[in-house]
Amino acid sequence: MSIGLRADSGGNSGAVTINGDDKLVITNAGNITATTFTGALVGNATSATKLSSTTGTAPVYGVRAWVNFDGTRDTSGTVNAAFTNRFIYGGGAASGNVTGVLKTATGSYTISFSTAMTSTNYAVIGSTDNGSSVTVINVLEVASLATGSCSIVTAYAGGGTGRTLTDKVINSVYILG
Repeated sequence: MSIGLRADSGGNSGAVTINGDDKLVITNAGNITATTFTGALVGNATSATKLSSTTGTAPVYGVRAWVNFDGTRDTSGTVNAAFTNRFIYGGGAASGNVTGVLKTATGSYTISFSTAMTSTNYAVIGSTDNGSSVTVINVLEVASLATGSCSIVTAYAGGGTGRTLTDKVINSVYILG
């Protein structure tokens, strides 16, 4: 068996060859083509400066964790007001880097991360809905930040009386930073 490196005559790409066949081709633009590949492909933060579909030179920062959950139902999908873990849509598939959502009080939840954040300098954004056609003002607020979790509250705000914490049917939360 022979293993080698090959550059095209124009200097626009290079290849790792095995027995004379190109197995991994890398272009100057950073595109990689593998005819047969098994295992991990590792890059670094310097070479991975943008997502393939982005344009421009501004940096891209990805979502570190996300979850879509029902604040009115427990993990079995049963409507339950108890202070237990909440139902994550899609059988748990509607989340990334989240191990669970714990209801700590009416309208209060702690979202636990699978992999902790490196600091509490991250942003939490989200939306909430009561799941009905009744027009109300729904509010999702950040209550606290920790490296392994964050706490949020969901509420109804209206009528000039402040806000009332309530459990909401549709809650979507995204962690950036």
